[in-house]
Amino acid sequence: MPATRIRLRHEGPSLLNIPTPVFQGPAHSLYGPRGPVQPQNTGRQRKPLSTPPESIQHHVDDCLARVADLSPRQRNAVRAEVLRMLNDITFLRQLAEEARARGPWSQAAVQDEGPPL
Repeated sequence: MPATRIRLRHEGPSLLNIPTPVFQGPAHSLYGPRGPVQPQNTGRQRKPLSTPPESIQHHVDDCLARVADLSPRQRNAVRAEVLRMLNDITFLRQLAEEARARGPWSQAAVQDEGPPL
């Protein structure tokens, strides 16, 4: 008759006997032994024009990807200036007013406010 007891014995090497590296401080994960370390997932960033844009930054990147013959320095300067402009609240107000004036939805529906009191 086979044994019906559950074996609790660990198979393989014990993890308690494996030495661990010396703790070098909390900043060691950001700064390696020779300075700042690159982020790990640099290859998985969104490629311009590959998927529908999900944020304003994606829209700006897609727009710059359509412009030919820009050096990386020029591309970064234009991106920074456009994002600075989009953070300006007066520009956003003008943009919203112009969209309201041009669209078919510009004529607000007449709302019934009920009989006068």
